[in-house]
Amino acid sequence: MGGVVVPSVVRVGAVVRGMGVEAPCILETWKEKSSSGRVFTRCRVVEDPPNLPDGPYDVTIDGQTFSTRRWSGAWDLIYLPKWVRTGQAA
Repeated sequence: MGGVVVPSVVRVGAVVRGMGVEAPCILETWKEKSSSGRVFTRCRVVEDPPNLPDGPYDVTIDGQTFSTRRWSGAWDLIYLPKWVRTGQAA
């Protein structure tokens, strides 16, 4: 089972694009450690505009883009690709 390596959550400004929408949002990022000892950065979209439609979205942080999805009004909890740098969280 994974565990949190750093208990603090780092909040990062980002932009979501998809489903005919482009809007600012905040990502909460944190590090987790797998049972094998590997450390990953995880994130979730928060503080997004209300009533965004469900579907696929791209999230851009400081010119770097990765994909996520919104299901039943909630965002997927995702692993950040290693090439995405978010300051303290990367």
